[in-house]
Amino acid sequence: MSFDYSYLKFSQPASQVKTINVEPIPQRIFSGMKDYEDAARGFTLFGFERSVETADGQKTPDHLLVSHRPADAQVEQIYRVPTDTQSTDLQRLTHFDIGIGRNIFDFFPIKGDDWRGVWRGGGALMVMDFDGSEEYQLWRYWEDAYSAHTLPKIEGELDNHPGTGRIERLTHDGFRYNNLIISQSDRIMAFSSNKENKTDTLIYIMDLIGSKTGANADAAPFHLPSKLITPTTGQGTSRWVVESISVDDRYILLTKQNSSAYRPLYIVDISGPGPYAPDLITLPQSTEKEDETAYTRSLFSRDPSKASSIFMITNAYGDYNAVIMYDIETGSVTHVTSPEPHLYALRPISWEISSIEVTRDRIFFCANVEGWSKLYMMPLSDAHKDTVIEVQLEWEGGGISFTTNALNEKPGELALKLVSHRSRGFVARLDIASSLEHVQRDEQGNAYISTSFSEYSQAAAALLKFRTLPPKLIKFKSFDGLEIPAMYYHPSEEQSVAPVVIGIHGGPESQATAQHRVPIHGYLLNELGCAVIYPNVRGSSGYGKKYMAADDVEKREDSVKDIGALLDHVDKNMKWLDSKRIAVMGGSYGGYMVFASLIHFSSKLTCGVANFGIAHWPSFLQNTAAVRRAARRREYGDETIPEIREFLERISPLNNASKITVPLSIAHGDKDSRVTVEEAIRMWEIVSENVHAELMVCEQEGHGALSSAACATN
Repeated sequence: MSFDYSYLKFSQPASQVKTINVEPIPQRIFSGMKDYEDAARGFTLFGFERSVETADGQKTPDHLLVSHRPADAQVEQIYRVPTDTQSTDLQRLTHFDIGIGRNIFDFFPIKGDDWRGVWRGGGALMVMDFDGSEEYQLWRYWEDAYSAHTLPKIEGELDNHPGTGRIERLTHDGFRYNNLIISQSDRIMAFSSNKENKTDTLIYIMDLIGSKTGANADAAPFHLPSKLITPTTGQGTSRWVVESISVDDRYILLTKQNSSAYRPLYIVDISGPGPYAPDLITLPQSTEKEDETAYTRSLFSRDPSKASSIFMITNAYGDYNAVIMYDIETGSVTHVTSPEPHLYALRPISWEISSIEVTRDRIFFCANVEGWSKLYMMPLSDAHKDTVIEVQLEWEGGGISFTTNALNEKPGELALKLVSHRSRGFVARLDIASSLEHVQRDEQGNAYISTSFSEYSQAAAALLKFRTLPPKLIKFKSFDGLEIPAMYYHPSEEQSVAPVVIGIHGGPESQATAQHRVPIHGYLLNELGCAVIYPNVRGSSGYGKKYMAADDVEKREDSVKDIGALLDHVDKNMKWLDSKRIAVMGGSYGGYMVFASLIHFSSKLTCGVANFGIAHWPSFLQNTAAVRRAARRREYGDETIPEIREFLERISPLNNASKITVPLSIAHGDKDSRVTVEEAIRMWEIVSENVHAELMVCEQEGHGALSSAACATN
């Protein structure tokens, strides 16, 4: 049942935006923000399109697929980018707006399907919601030119005019579908859904090829058949995640996301007709407690001769997430990056490994080094077999994500998305095979290659009309001596006295990194002359599991004390900052931190901006999406336990809101299923009794403002 706040009297300054106590925004601010907003429209990488054979026997090109919000659209759209980086062609594939399609969570290229009794070649499977509610449905994107039969217009098919691609809805309910993967053979599809009871997130499989669904090549809507492979407790405590399907299609790897800290790994034999039962994988001689161990990514080998090998990122042997190889037949473990000396890793790395991808001949992974990404690779054969090689890219540094073109038999071709203080995200091509001819060693004997990349001209970084500044990593001691890292930006090269904005990330298991910020960041620096500090308070990811667990449950307000320590650090040690003019801003858990900081430190703060923030812990836990509730209780505390509820009530900002004595701006999306809009309304009602408080509600927006209409005012 949705929260009724219709009794409030709102103004409506813009489409989809309603406000209370918000003065009309001068046009000069909209005009001043435009360049920053345009620069923030970066690109998201979805991978290489699968090359398929057309009716005349020709192979289609293996284009790159990206998403991007064009200037004339409310939401991001899908584009096809030729792999020739010098090409100026950029084909828009999707043409819809709010109310038709909203948030494209995934666009997974496939070889094709025969669900309707005829072959539909190429295209992709989409995960998309309508209105920001995150009730994602599954969709099939295809183009008739690559198919054996032209289907009639299907009931419920999206209007994608003027695009040539067609989009069919595969699921037709209010449940949530996500976590889509396809086997290397292109035969099996796996996904997660809460369709059994709306609370447990379970895993399903179905065939793409030889599917025998019984559906026809007609206009009738298609309902996706599937087989359940995970058990349900019926208590809303199961949250399964698909990891990988073995190269021989016999096994599937799953993790069970009990919490960010506790994510065990399971394997399911899917070679028979079922029923299926996940078996727990326990690594030999692991040193960490089971309920403090997470397998954040696990992938089967892509080599048929080594089908039993798994490459995984786990902290089963220490504080940091590391890459290891595990063989399910022999039980052997090879440590690739584990930093503990007694494990004799191929290359110890004392930082978190954040991502990994596996091809037949190589693995690629990124390490998160205090907020900057470093790319590594390890050949699995030939001259540099089992040598971990750092790939040093010629750029300013920041965040790296990547995908390979291995499924089109080009394992040495990588597409990179690079995000730095200069760019929200541009796409580049890297030919890794040629670079392997020039492996060097540093003074410590570690292997590396220095290489350049080719920027895709169609997905290049925006030409900036404003100055950008790299962050400086600073550290300060908190109340208990714990060292807290932060990203710091000063508005000028001279250490002139500047007001300060403290930006607090959400999660709480997120991290402020060296990457490009939201549009307001550049505006604060360049137009308002503010210094900006992004602290990674305890509970942040990137610094090991002990640091990430340092704010759990009863230690919740220790992270708030970290903000107090930062305020003291600014006052005592950063004399070039104006400690009498400090604001705090944040979203989601960061919104809670804004509320809590204003409650505890109003005398040291000027104002606060809280976006989709948690105001009352018990109601947040009761009202958050059912599929998230169990995991959130493990992080924040279970409000159904009386003594825990008493603690949560005591620290909830809503119950302490009268202590806020400085102005506060609150913004929220009315479709937010994670932190419901009730949190914002109730908090605003109390705070506005004592101080100036602004409220903005964004219609048809979920957890965060993604459409251009909402972003323009947020």
